[in-house]
Amino acid sequence: MTLKKYLYLSLFIPLFLISTNSYSQFHINYPITKGWEVGFNIGTSYFFGDVNDNKGRFWNNTPFSSFYYDQKRLMGDFVLSKTITPLISTRGHFKYGKLSGSNEKMNMYFEGELYSLEGELTLNFIDLFMHRKDNPKFRYYAIAGLGLTSFNAVNKEIGTNKFLSEIGYTNNGTSKTKLTTESMGKIGLGVAYNINKYWLVNFETTLNYLNTDKLDAYKSTSTELEGFGYMSFGVAYKFNFFIKTKNKEYKSSSGTNNKPHNSGVNNNKKKRLKNKWK
Repeated sequence: MTLKKYLYLSLFIPLFLISTNSYSQFHINYPITKGWEVGFNIGTSYFFGDVNDNKGRFWNNTPFSSFYYDQKRLMGDFVLSKTITPLISTRGHFKYGKLSGSNEKMNMYFEGELYSLEGELTLNFIDLFMHRKDNPKFRYYAIAGLGLTSFNAVNKEIGTNKFLSEIGYTNNGTSKTKLTTESMGKIGLGVAYNINKYWLVNFETTLNYLNTDKLDAYKSTSTELEGFGYMSFGVAYKFNFFIKTKNKEYKSSSGTNNKPHNSGVNNNKKKRLKNKWK
């Protein structure tokens, strides 16, 4: 089995186990009208693949490494989220951003852009082991998902800017053509802080693996998967839907008259009946 098949399989199995375990611990299901969030994230991307001086490793892409501050590009995404249980949420992303990288030994660098449409599940892993109070201020969660990513890139020689290769371009990287689309798997971690009933802020970091070796416009035999990391800050608005129906809804009756008692009306009625039978 190839590495990419192991990756996709590793995404499905934990999601199934997580969902089964969460339903056994929590029986609170959110109806379709409740538990929605819409938000926007913005951050930086970093490429890992052939054209990156072999520095695209995870530990070299943290704020504690000097390489973290090199060759970063701006990226942002819109997010729509729906809470399923207190443990699990499902989310959809539309992402756009830039990528770049360089390899001094190969004497080349590349620049590109991408669009990504993603679906994912998040697990509040702290609540998986600890029964905290409802609606805690902080939420810590793991991320796993799949998607489709469309991209293009131009590869050039360092120093001379001589054209070397391209994908999604023609005329030596001067004219854009059709984007290349590949499947993508992602894993990550995030933390969110609930400001109040309606607003929250979050920080997330994800690793995104594409089913391609051409994300940097350079194909080799040594790399089976290429991809990018994404570190972002975001804000989201929480809301519920209110569905109006034509028929008015009434509360179920308890079998008694809930109207207030008017002793004056009852007394007058008794007097009239008494006078009638005199």
